[in-house]
Amino acid sequence: MTTSYRPDVPGAPTLTPAPPGASDAGVDERLVEAARQLAPLIRAHADEAERERRIARPVLDALADAGLRRLFAPRAYGGLEADPVTCARAVEEIALADSAAGWAMQAGNTGAWWAARLPAEGAAELFAGGPEPIIAASFQAMHRVTEVPGGYRFTGRGALASTVHDAQWVMMAGLVMDDGRPRMTEAGPEIVAVAMSTGDVEIVDSWHSLGMRGTDSNDVVADDVHVPASRAFHMTPTFRPGPGYEGPLYRIPAVASVSVVVAPVALAIARNAITALRELAQQKTAMGTMKTLRDRAVVQATLAEAEGILRAARLLFYDELAAAWRRAVAGETATLEQRADLMLAGAHAARSAARVADLMHRLGGTSGIYARSPLERHFRDAQTVRHHGFLSDGRLETVGQVYLGVAPEFPLVAF
Repeated sequence: MTTSYRPDVPGAPTLTPAPPGASDAGVDERLVEAARQLAPLIRAHADEAERERRIARPVLDALADAGLRRLFAPRAYGGLEADPVTCARAVEEIALADSAAGWAMQAGNTGAWWAARLPAEGAAELFAGGPEPIIAASFQAMHRVTEVPGGYRFTGRGALASTVHDAQWVMMAGLVMDDGRPRMTEAGPEIVAVAMSTGDVEIVDSWHSLGMRGTDSNDVVADDVHVPASRAFHMTPTFRPGPGYEGPLYRIPAVASVSVVVAPVALAIARNAITALRELAQQKTAMGTMKTLRDRAVVQATLAEAEGILRAARLLFYDELAAAWRRAVAGETATLEQRADLMLAGAHAARSAARVADLMHRLGGTSGIYARSPLERHFRDAQTVRHHGFLSDGRLETVGQVYLGVAPEFPLVAF
């Protein structure tokens, strides 16, 4: 089957997706190059995104035109089913142009991956408008779900639903309640995730943030919204993928589906911080010295340290992601420790990126305190990304629990 990125767009490339597992041999450089080619357009709209607190429409459209919002969509619905390493590389290229644009690829891809858990009817509904729906998500808090004939009634307010104003759907999760109490199973409380139309929820203007301001990560409120059973799934580690989701992509751990976007954005921010410092060092002379920054030993040594931190973190992340993909292609089920390894790689990438951005910001001195300085934004963005629930410092505790044989408090590491 030949899948065109957007045949209606003059000059848009046409790609034939490789068969499932074929990209195990290497990254699909066509998709990475497609991302790289968007850099000038994305940079031109970066300030607008920062100011308006959402991605500019031309950028969202360009991501769709290039096929980058259908990387994790199944072939059955016109998607590309790209391997996670290729996806991460593409996100990193987009984020090098603008971190918020790279972040937007979460809503353009991760939701399509989670839809593998939906009944066939529900998945088809999500993709009815095309293979690149924007699906915002707010999973960080459990809400209230009541089972009713044919589906559920959902009530709750969730934060950090990125790209929500441009999303067609929003995913949230909640505890199934019986007589005001959570319904219990052998594995604990029964948790159901639902996909609701953004027209059925209220978007609250809450995204006034330290960094990543262009991501439109606002709150969403659902007030007794009826959700058909076809658009709901139980949050359990094991599941049977729906029709069209039989490929290895949908066997990778859940942490991989998230970290392929978040970690590369963090790595790109750190790379941009190093680049900004190197440029500043050529011309700035700090107060109290006659040497430019480039000629100062502390700057030289710290820059080298930052480069080592970033390269090592990037290597670990891509190494673990590639290993997870090889296991999925081989039909192997990842062990809990292997899933923890992947979580560690992502958390380490986010933590290292924040460290690098901090070092570069400090070397820049007072230059970095001004909004006009790229170091100022890279510092803010890196500190914001490091708090993502899947990659925050708290996930190091989760990984350590797994390594020590302690039941992890963060259950999604097993998904």
